[in-house]
Amino acid sequence: MTRNPPLHHVGIVQATEEEALALMTLMGLEEDYRGFVPQFSALCIFTKAATGSPIEFVVPDGGPLAKFNKGAGGLHHIALEVPDLDALQRGLEAEGMKLLEAEHVKGAGDFLCNFLSPVYTRGITIEFVQLLAKGTEGPPRC
Repeated sequence: MTRNPPLHHVGIVQATEEEALALMTLMGLEEDYRGFVPQFSALCIFTKAATGSPIEFVVPDGGPLAKFNKGAGGLHHIALEVPDLDALQRGLEAEGMKLLEAEHVKGAGDFLCNFLSPVYTRGITIEFVQLLAKGTEGPPRC
């Protein structure tokens, strides 16, 4: 695994877009960009970060995240930036761990992502993010 990977963002699930926007207002956050991830059936709203890392608000529209924390939402994941998801995946597999998705997922921004199950981390879901060149649509697969 990459040593000391930088924090890319923190993901918080909210039941509705209105709840996400209200929490952003409460926290004094401004929207940077948003996108929809079909695989997770979720609207993802990324905030601007003057310093540090942004917060991503994830609003499920059905799909696997709709019942997260019994539908109440909450802190879902921390995302770490890695240079190569395939290399990370091979390293984790060598240690007996698997990423959740068989294929890396195109995220709501210019990145690919995949998740390490909380089974391996004592309850914390870790998303690994590999940045793509701006405007890249699909995952480069080996």
